[in-house]
This record gives sequence, C-alpha cells and structure tokens, in this order.
Amino acid sequence: MTRRQLTFAAIAIVAILIGGALALWETQVDGPHPVRFTAGVAGGTYSAFGEVLARTVAGDGVTAIETMVSNGATQNALRIQNGEADFGLIQGDTAVGSNVTIMARLFPEAFHLVAREGAGIDSVHDLAGKRVGLLPQGAGSNDLFDRLLAHYEVPPSSLTIVHATLADLAVMIGDGDIDAFFMVVALGNSTIQGIIKATPTQLVPIEQAEALALFDPALEAKEVPVGAYSGDRPVPNRPIPIISVRSLMAVGRDVPEATVEAVTRALFEKRQAMVRQLPQAAFITAPTSEERLAFGVHPGADRYYRQDDPIFVVEYAEPLALGVTALALMLSGLWQARIWLAGARKNRADHYNLEIVDIVARIEAATRDQDFDEIRLDLFALFERVIVDLDLDRIEEKSLLSFSFAWQAAASTLNHRQLLNRTGDGRGSAPSSGRTPMRDGTR
Repeated sequence: MTRRQLTFAAIAIVAILIGGALALWETQVDGPHPVRFTAGVAGGTYSAFGEVLARTVAGDGVTAIETMVSNGATQNALRIQNGEADFGLIQGDTAVGSNVTIMARLFPEAFHLVAREGAGIDSVHDLAGKRVGLLPQGAGSNDLFDRLLAHYEVPPSSLTIVHATLADLAVMIGDGDIDAFFMVVALGNSTIQGIIKATPTQLVPIEQAEALALFDPALEAKEVPVGAYSGDRPVPNRPIPIISVRSLMAVGRDVPEATVEAVTRALFEKRQAMVRQLPQAAFITAPTSEERLAFGVHPGADRYYRQDDPIFVVEYAEPLALGVTALALMLSGLWQARIWLAGARKNRADHYNLEIVDIVARIEAATRDQDFDEIRLDLFALFERVIVDLDLDRIEEKSLLSFSFAWQAAASTLNHRQLLNRTGDGRGSAPSSGRTPMRDGTR
C-alpha cells in the first residue's frame, strides 16, 4: 500500500473506534429508558397485554413501561405517529403513517358480534333497525364493523349506533338497552366470556367470512367450536364461522434502536413468563415477509432477529460446505454448457456464412432474371432465419455482424450481376427488345 492509502486506512480505523466509543458512552450515560405503551380499553385483550408487558418485560434496557389507556388500534397508530407513545398495539389492517413500524406479530383477534337472545339477530343482515353498541371512537373494531356492514350491504343509517366502553356495553346489553354489540378481540377473552355467561346472549356467525377474507390479506376466515365461551349453555351452540385479524406490536421509527432491541429481546426471552399470565402471549412471533413489506420492521427489532445469523453459519457449516461443493460443480457444468452453447452458436453462424458462399456461386452461374429473382428470395429468407435465431439466442450479435457484411456483399453482387445481365455485359446475352438499333443511334 502507498503512504496515502495507509493514511486513509488509519483515519477510517480511528473514526470507527471513536464512533463505537461514543455509542458505548451514550448507552452508559443515558442508561435504560422508560417507554410509553398505548394499549386498549379496560377489559380488552390489549389492556391485559399491556399490563402483563409492563410487569414482565421491564428490566435490562428498559427501566419501566408506562401503559396508556386507549380506545384501540386506530388511536394507538395515531399516537405513535405523533410521538405521543413509543410502542402500541395495532391490527394487521390498521392504516398507519410513515413514522409507524412494527417489531413483532402477536395474537389473532376475532370479530365478535354478540346479540341478545330473542332480539332476532341471527346474521349481519338482521342488524338493520337494531341498536348496536360499538367501542369509543378511535377503536380499530369500529373500522372493521363499517367494512362488515359494507360487505353485507347494510346501510349504517338503518341501525342505531351507541358508542361506549366495554364495561358500559356489558351493562347495556344486560339491561336490554342495546340489541347487540361488536368488537374485535382475542378469542376466549375473559370479559366477553363473563358477559355471555351473565346475560342471555349468543355469538352471531359471520357466514361470508371467506368472502371477506378473499379481498383483504389481513383478514382470515376462522371457526369457533361449540362451547368456546360456555359449556353449561353452549355458546356457540354450533360451530360458527368468524373473521380474525392479527394484532401487531408497533413502534415509532424515532425510538432508539437500543431500546427497541431491548424490548424485543425481553418480549421473546420472557415469553413463557407472559404466557402464564396471558395465554395469548404464546402467539408472539417475528413479523412475516408480508408484514415487513406492509409496515416495515424497526431496525432495533430487526437487529435482534438477525443476531443469530453467524451462529447459523457455524451450526450448518457442513451442509454449507456441501452446498458450496455442489455449487462449484454446478458452475463448472454451466461453464461447460456455456462453452458448448458458444460452439453451437458459432457452428450455426458458420453454416449461414457457408450458405452465403453457395448463394454467391449461384449468382455467378445465373443467366436469367428468373434465376436472379429466386436467388434474391432465398437471400432474404436466409436473413430472416438469422434474425429469428438471434432473437432465440441461437447465434451471437458478433456473429450477426460478420454475417451482415457477407450478406450485404452477396446482395450487392446479386444486384450488380443482374444489372450486367440486363445490359448484355454479363455472362448471358441481353434480352431482345424486338428492335434493331441503328449504327448512328437512330431507330
């Protein structure tokens, strides 16, 4: 290396060391940060997850998790977008801004349309003219309810909507103030189970679940088995179709990578402790490729997911070595195939050049216009074959270049020989015009 190259290398090494020292110093000075987590309504699975998260995950890298009460996924996404919260729960179909990314996929949530027995609600179509309870504004469930009505072509104006908390909805349906209520929550939610057991209510099937899921990749058709919510008075009393949507743990793009990595690590490494408090925590997994494309994964979470990559290489060293050997053999075979293909292309090009030579010989031997016309047709047919073979990669472009020179020479020879033949200066005699020219040029 030259002195100049050595100088540049030394500067680069010093810059890397300084950057690493600053990052380490910042971590040691600032220490773990408390984070703000926006969850959901009281009694819902979001709220329960937030409480379990705050009790279990806080530790290395995170001093505390401050749980914020929320109306649901839509409000959570807005809070994260505006920087009012660091983490939060959203649904797979929630519209998010550019500042919202995800770090993990959580538990599936199901459409719950709970109706009073005797209210005459056996399907979504029966909601027309009824009083239906929804969660407060900002809940993701409300957006999904609008989509449900739109699919079944039930005008929103045909029913009476009442917005209230889940606790108030439980009281209202028990008192008969509403005929049904709708929310999206994890199957087996204890609050929903308590409402169903305490009041004469029933889950309403979503008969067109598969059709709804067909046009939205975030939705999935599921089935609730008999007695999922009550075994004494079976609820439901038969397997019913429903819709589910996956909940996601979202995080602001501006949240420090170290904080997100620490929360992600705690989320997975302490998952068993969370499962003992909330069974839905067993569904925690890394984001899918589709979710990565739709939302983007925070770099801090991605760093945790990729931390085992070097271990993977070491663990599978022998299969990788076998793969490299197989790849080398395959590349060798491809190289030999390439050589063979190049030879085949050259042979094909040489064959076309030999045909040009034959055509030139025919030109020299031709004496009639009919012969020249036939040769011209053969010459252009040959050119067409060459162009087709070029499109099919049967010959190379450089071969086309050499062929073009030979073809143009043949075409020029053909034109010249035909002209000479017609004027009588060629090898054959000129065609008679039926008149005898005078010696002085007059007729």
